[in-house]
Amino acid sequence: MDIPISKVAERLNLEEDVLKNAIERRVITLCKYRDKRYLVFKKKVRHVERGTVLFLNERMDVVMGYPKIRRALVLDPTVKKYFIDQVVVEEKLNGYNVRVVNIDNEILGITRGGRICPFTTKKVLKLLNTDILKDHPKITLCGEMIGLNNPYVPHYYPEVDREIYRDESTVIRENLGLYIFDIREGDRSLPVEERNKLLEEYNVPYVKPLGVFNKEEIEEIKSTVVKLDRENREGIVMKDPSMLVDPIKYTTHYTHCQDLAVAFRYTFDLGIHFMFSRLIREGFQSYEFNEGEKEMERRALSIGKSIIYPMVESIKEVARGELITEDFELYFDSEEDVEEFLRYLKEVHISYVVKEREVLKNRIFRVIIGKVYPSTRDKIKSYLGGSLW
Repeated sequence: MDIPISKVAERLNLEEDVLKNAIERRVITLCKYRDKRYLVFKKKVRHVERGTVLFLNERMDVVMGYPKIRRALVLDPTVKKYFIDQVVVEEKLNGYNVRVVNIDNEILGITRGGRICPFTTKKVLKLLNTDILKDHPKITLCGEMIGLNNPYVPHYYPEVDREIYRDESTVIRENLGLYIFDIREGDRSLPVEERNKLLEEYNVPYVKPLGVFNKEEIEEIKSTVVKLDRENREGIVMKDPSMLVDPIKYTTHYTHCQDLAVAFRYTFDLGIHFMFSRLIREGFQSYEFNEGEKEMERRALSIGKSIIYPMVESIKEVARGELITEDFELYFDSEEDVEEFLRYLKEVHISYVVKEREVLKNRIFRVIIGKVYPSTRDKIKSYLGGSLW
């Protein structure tokens, strides 16, 4: 495999036998992006977080995995118990986690799982002022890639609509943006104010605080959640201003229903994994917001619709002989970029079909990719054919 085991073990402060065992079990995998070879931690190994990347270059650069953000099921008393004094409340965006780094003078976009995504890497160069990473090469920009035209979590955000081409007869828009929510140096996050000041200096888009509250001001934080729910937004992330404790998150009823709708569209691939946690959150949220009978009934109705409607639609589609896919509309700058991304999907074992492919004006390549969920299709087909549960 040509991995310098002793050097990697020393760089990560791991025992060689632990490292070898993790490689043999494919917990650590060797990957390649163009001329860059790198190791990806698919699971946590001792103190090394899942998603950590070690580049097999001269310096053996390490990009630490982004730690999981734990969740509050109730704001009171969790916020009072967890935080030291003040709480910075930021919006939690509905997209996919990206770490942007400078490795050997090349800007790279790394997904939560630790893979260098060619689509993300190309878009980062357009969406961010990457001078910040050239001037501060040791930092990692941690952000959320959002918008309808992304290949993992498509969700429309009006604020990231942008024109990518216009002439007298044609306007082409892409709904895609990247907002930074953390800057890390190694495994340390910059304090919120210091982070914001640095990002503003380089005019880098970031998640701006919705408010700074004393930890006793629970009602004010709840009001923020209610407002976001009415606006069909995902939720909040709460942070200590100095980042002395890890952030925690809290999501809206709207998001729970959206998650369930996606999960039960692809019932046998995502349903069980998504269902229990979202329903638990709903129960605690209903309790904390002191809902009466009518509010609880509205909540129950919207949850039920989120589950039943998309599931029945999938059953109908399979009965009609149609393929069930989750579709992503993406824009590329070249045929080579399209092919590189399709190869990447195969490398990460994502089943897909290309549904539409066209060249627009100014050599913009528009592609609709359908992610296939084989278990849902196969099991629905089997049960419709008379198989027993």
